[in-house]
Amino acid sequence: MTEQFNITASAVADLARLVALEEIRALKARYFHAVDTKDWPAIIDIFTEDARVDFGGELQHHVGHHGVTEADADPDAWVVIGGAATAKVIEQAVGSIVSVHQGHDPLITLQSADAASGGWTLYDRLEYGHEVMHGFGHYDETYRKVGGRWRIASLTLTRLRVTWEDTRRTG
Repeated sequence: MTEQFNITASAVADLARLVALEEIRALKARYFHAVDTKDWPAIIDIFTEDARVDFGGELQHHVGHHGVTEADADPDAWVVIGGAATAKVIEQAVGSIVSVHQGHDPLITLQSADAASGGWTLYDRLEYGHEVMHGFGHYDETYRKVGGRWRIASLTLTRLRVTWEDTRRTG
């Protein structure tokens, strides 16, 4: 017996929306994986060529730790355009350390078939020798579909809290 399905335009639109949301979630998963595995070419590919990436609030949390001084803290150097510049900033920050980034609670809104915005809750652990940073915050992002693939078009990292652990004292 053969069943026939009547697929409505609404069902097709719902399916397209679900596929787009899942593709954006996978994009962010690839971002976290690329950062932690030090895959700089993947980082470049994850962002649009004109992406605005703002890690400017990051340095204030590092002053006084792992050799960073107030003189080193230039937040403007951590606001960049494009995937290549983003990969370079991330490589400078975590290229020689062990890092683990986790994104949770995605809130993604589709504005159109090729534009979206979203937010993610962040926890990351960055190991700078005997100093370990535990970071808590949010990513606010926009996404754009380019050449049939979703990419990050803007990213702003906002830290809510950072704690430092000295592993010489804790084991």
